[in-house]
Amino acid sequence: MKFYLSIISLIILSIGCQNKEIKIPVSNAKGIQEMSNFSEIWMFLEVEANDTILKLNDNNLIGSTNWIFNIDKSLKLKKIIPVLSQFQEKRIKKSMHNIQGFQNYLSYSDTISKVLSFVDISKVKFHFDTIQSKQLLLKNLDYYKNYNNIHVSFGINQYYINENTIQKEEFFKTLEEYIDFTKTDLPTLVHLNFNQLLSYQEYVYIKTTMLATKDLSFNIDINESIFDANKIPECGCEL
Repeated sequence: MKFYLSIISLIILSIGCQNKEIKIPVSNAKGIQEMSNFSEIWMFLEVEANDTILKLNDNNLIGSTNWIFNIDKSLKLKKIIPVLSQFQEKRIKKSMHNIQGFQNYLSYSDTISKVLSFVDISKVKFHFDTIQSKQLLLKNLDYYKNYNNIHVSFGINQYYINENTIQKEEFFKTLEEYIDFTKTDLPTLVHLNFNQLLSYQEYVYIKTTMLATKDLSFNIDINESIFDANKIPECGCEL
């Protein structure tokens, strides 16, 4: 069975006699638009005692399928990423038991093609709290010395390229120019760092735009840092 739908911004899951709604993120970048042999995981946003709660529904999850994550766009990364990371690890364990060839995907609405689209996150490894890409690089110098490494950070108010402040609306154009300007004989590898208080909407927009921008001129590291700005050393920046 293939999954191919007209653009939507709201997905409704029927549970018993109740309908639960997820407002999925939107992006103007084209992603994967067809899917077969899949099951879905749902992450709802609920408010309890003035606190935002993530409610998970994975009752229909089947191991020997592609997994699609339908996640409310208003949830913060600090709520989502630990759960996603657990599913990533679960998938790796299943692959070790010969259930191979299936992937993990995030769903979003593509406003250009006007269809429900997907981002493959199967190879992504998430890191938390104080860990950022520069620390990961220092721990794995033998590997990363083979690349021209560029670190980008996505804060609440500002974005950064190697600690240079970039206005949000200028970021992707500036990144392309920076990659071209710093090009060496080594392949360029871009490292992603996200403030954990960013919304899932902003995260998906950044991810899909990065993937749409990416061509043979650079690669994106599979390691992603979801950091707590209150736990990292003072940098004089608005992370």
